[in-house]
Amino acid sequence: MASNNCIAFRRVFCQIRRFASLREMAGERSSSLLYEPEISDRKEFPEHNTINVRIQGYDFGPLEKYQSYIHKTALRFGFSVVDGYPLAAQTQRAITYKAYSTVAESEIDLITYDRVVRLEDVCASRFFLFSKLIRAHIPVGVTVTLKEHEKIDEDSRYIPDMLLKEKQEELKALDDPNVRRNLGWE
Repeated sequence: MASNNCIAFRRVFCQIRRFASLREMAGERSSSLLYEPEISDRKEFPEHNTINVRIQGYDFGPLEKYQSYIHKTALRFGFSVVDGYPLAAQTQRAITYKAYSTVAESEIDLITYDRVVRLEDVCASRFFLFSKLIRAHIPVGVTVTLKEHEKIDEDSRYIPDMLLKEKQEELKALDDPNVRRNLGWE
């Protein structure tokens, strides 16, 4: 009985070995064909020129920390961070009045701090995810504005020099013939 089992096992085993293996059927192949060919990504997404991420808040510490977070996140998304700068702080006076009177109970100066992070090479498809992510992590009391960079944004960056503006006005006034006559220059 054992010999019959052994003979049957040999027949089955020999039959299995008669079939060619996949490697034998395929034959010799070049090693360059073993890897998938490179497929170039032909999709082109629009890019924004320059984006300003402006954050405003009443507390200086969380605002600075959040600006750092935006900067790091933008770098992780592959955006190029061109500039990060503060804008001049704006002070507003808040007055609380006593009930049913015009007598002031207390006065508080509220200082609004502004920070801007300027981004370039912003892919539109990744920008949507970036904006969702930074809006999801906004600290309490901070507002975020995302918009394309304009000339007005660059002008608001600098604090005007009043003395310089006065001198420029004087120079413009000197071009006026009536002013020159009054000064005795003509």
